[in-house]
Amino acid sequence: MLYLRLTVLIALVAACSRAIISEREPAQSLEYRSCQVIKEEMIEVRTVDYESLEKNFQNVKDNVFKNHCASCHFGPDAYLPHLDDYAATLEYVNLNSLSTSRLLLSVEKGTMPPSSPLMSREKEAVAFLRAWVLEGAQR
Repeated sequence: MLYLRLTVLIALVAACSRAIISEREPAQSLEYRSCQVIKEEMIEVRTVDYESLEKNFQNVKDNVFKNHCASCHFGPDAYLPHLDDYAATLEYVNLNSLSTSRLLLSVEKGTMPPSSPLMSREKEAVAFLRAWVLEGAQR
């Protein structure tokens, strides 16, 4: 058991070291803070039936952002964009051109979340986020 814990700890330190040292290219003016200590918390991501949810900000916030973005983008001292605030989130959504919507670009291209791209973990969450934007990003 001790050997397993030590192996996991070494793997985490190696992964974090690479993430802290490497520079990332900003995706369309999104804010990145590289070379700073990154504090990550292990959270339980619950299974969500996205098909049954109404496409509104509250459901996007509760089921996409809280599960995948909250540790960095919620709260007054969080990284930009502040995804816990509707008006602040809309600053990163271009309803006239989805191809230039910074929120969708960063998620769909895999730059966010940086530790593990959302595309590889939860394709339904990305589809729900895209559908919400397509339907006008309703409050």
